[in-house]
Amino acid sequence: MNVLVHIFRFKVLSFLKTTFDFRLVSIVRGLGSILVFGGFAVGAYYLSNNVTRYVLEETRIGLYLYHRFISMIMFVFFVAVNLGNIIVSYSTLYRSTEVYYLLTKPISHTQIFILKFLDNFLYSSTTLFLVAFMVLFGYGNYFGYPWYFFAGVMLFVLIPFMFISACLAVVILMAIMKLAGRIGFRKVMATLFVVYFFFIFLFFKVSNPIKLVEDVNRFYPNVDAYLSTLTPGFLQYLPSHWVAEFLFYTARGEPLQALPLALVLLGTSVALFLLCVLIASKFYYRSWMISLQVQASGSMPYDPERTGAIDFRRGGLLSPQMDSLLKKEFFTFVREPSQWIHLVVMVILTLLFVFSVGSLNLRLRLADLQLITYLVLFTFGGFLTSSLGLRFVYPMVSLEGNSFWSLRSAPISVRRMYLTKFFIGLAMVMGLALLVGIATNVPFVRFSGRRPLLLYFGIFNAFWMSLALVSLNLSLGGFFSTYTEKNPIRIASTQGATLTFLLSLVYLFFLTVVVVYPVSEYFQSLFVFKQFNQRLIVVPGTILAMLSAAIVGVGYSLGMKSMQRDL
Repeated sequence: MNVLVHIFRFKVLSFLKTTFDFRLVSIVRGLGSILVFGGFAVGAYYLSNNVTRYVLEETRIGLYLYHRFISMIMFVFFVAVNLGNIIVSYSTLYRSTEVYYLLTKPISHTQIFILKFLDNFLYSSTTLFLVAFMVLFGYGNYFGYPWYFFAGVMLFVLIPFMFISACLAVVILMAIMKLAGRIGFRKVMATLFVVYFFFIFLFFKVSNPIKLVEDVNRFYPNVDAYLSTLTPGFLQYLPSHWVAEFLFYTARGEPLQALPLALVLLGTSVALFLLCVLIASKFYYRSWMISLQVQASGSMPYDPERTGAIDFRRGGLLSPQMDSLLKKEFFTFVREPSQWIHLVVMVILTLLFVFSVGSLNLRLRLADLQLITYLVLFTFGGFLTSSLGLRFVYPMVSLEGNSFWSLRSAPISVRRMYLTKFFIGLAMVMGLALLVGIATNVPFVRFSGRRPLLLYFGIFNAFWMSLALVSLNLSLGGFFSTYTEKNPIRIASTQGATLTFLLSLVYLFFLTVVVVYPVSEYFQSLFVFKQFNQRLIVVPGTILAMLSAAIVGVGYSLGMKSMQRDL
């Protein structure tokens, strides 16, 4: 225990020294983070407060249904944190140079595991804590909760909820390494994707939001009195359901019903952590050795007589410079397993979402609910686009590493290097963004029976949104570059990356505000049987295009100067 305390002490000192750095880039990054964090925190508070007020007072769907929607959101959040921790923990527990160093010291393998597990959890979850607290503050302020309620919920509900997800991720990761040593890494990952796909599909099959609203209408106006007694099947065993039920009983003024749920969350988190430590004490070192074997098996020895499909010794249709740049970007991407594994996960989750939304039947003839549903899907598409940009575009410049000088010394213009990265990132992000943009608008076009105006508007939004967010992430990724970090996941979790993500969310929030009025008028016209004035959608579309084009222009200038500055 003394060894852990000693290491944590110096980790804190290292964090403070690197945080309070008085270089210009660090000062700009710090001030920008404070301003954006503050603005985003205020925005999250008002958004949460106003959504709660609108849903409970205007639509009057009742506490039970509202908290069932919260349960769905918490489930998505739980799965996202779980999958993210599986990928990030692989780099932290098995690929970190700090682990290599600590294994040579007189420190037990269990202590190394605890150190890196907590390090990973705290490093990757700080921003989520802040955002979750402000959302909780806006939600709870609507009900007039005292200050100690928020502190108690954060400590005994939300943090244990996230800790459960992280512990499950580590247990799953060590099981993956165990099976990978026997049947192969790719087979294990393919099986894991199928299991997650089936589980998510089953969840949304059981908790269909449209069916929930229809059930509410049957029992209206005594919604809470009837539906709160229903048992949602296997959903009652999910941590997301425990959180939603805790908030539901608290909102109804029944703390004695809510307290056991908080105790269950806290007890489950402690039990899972102890289970992780027990498994790690017996298997962590062996799983680390298996990870070396998996890495070695994936590395083919150099064969001068053998050329691959993508090889620097083979010519292409493009000019030699462009051909070499594209191949370099490909090998930079695939050399880190977490890159293509995470991309596959994102693609599978996106396809699952597309198939689920594409078959959505909007049978509720209520303009407000149609508007809310559309805005939720629109916001999700923007959030997905910004997440892809942060995860795969932001690290592109930093991944050049300390050998960036050799690329800059080559007879290749900085403009060509920047544009190559830009268009590769754009192709990756825009493909999924357009797919989501089309899928999220198809149900509304099918419901209205009108010309596919919303579909065209969705494609238009996805196009400009992808341009702006890719430019923002690439340019700020160059401005806040960290060439000494080889792990792209940690690059995408730095303070500069957090600032970039928050700026992306500010951009998305502005776009959502711009499209609210014309989309609201569109749905109102459906139910009063009047012609929709298509000119209403021209102004927000023009604003969106002009703002996005401005971000692309400023991002190009900043990105070029950053790449020239670094050498």
